[in-house]
Amino acid sequence: MGSEELEGLRRADSQREVFLCLVENSEPMSSQEIAGKLGLTVNAVNIALFNLNNKELIERVSRGVYKYKLGPILKELLIKYFEV
Repeated sequence: MGSEELEGLRRADSQREVFLCLVENSEPMSSQEIAGKLGLTVNAVNIALFNLNNKELIERVSRGVYKYKLGPILKELLIKYFEV
């Protein structure tokens, strides 16, 4: 995972909303829970989750339940922070 994946979230509204929902909740959530919280369809959330998982920004905990992965994001932030 690199900055390309994070940059892609700027252009993908539903992916960004779903990702931020998982970050803010800090607990694993189902696609139904996310859809209800964001007012999106479950199908739209599932597509966003699929893409976020492929980008390794989130991980699947169980069937239909996901959580965000801080490690790769933290790495990118630290690289940017320590650039001289």
